[in-house]
Amino acid sequence: MGINTFREVVGILDAAVNGPGTAVGPPHHAFWRDITRDEFVATKVLGQPILVLGDGAHSNLILSLKGEPPFGSGLNAKFPRMPIGFDAVPDDAIRSIELWINDGCPDGSDAQTG
Repeated sequence: MGINTFREVVGILDAAVNGPGTAVGPPHHAFWRDITRDEFVATKVLGQPILVLGDGAHSNLILSLKGEPPFGSGLNAKFPRMPIGFDAVPDDAIRSIELWINDGCPDGSDAQTG
């Protein structure tokens, strides 16, 4: 099942760093915490937007989690794969965030409850 809320994305990113109480250091800190979905969509890290609304495959957040250029571990990598110092985010979780971005980063406002 796909992600329908920003809170679910925050949960994946917090799990990637061993929980919401874990401090995340520079250069970007835990940029996903204590902000709204709209603030998240507009976030830039090191001057670069973290996502391209509607285009997960080309969003820096997804590239960084996958370790794809400009992120990675080789000599040609401009930035390290994220999260630094933690295990890689599971592929299915990355794919879920990618699909959420493709869907325009919904925040459940159109979802029916109950």
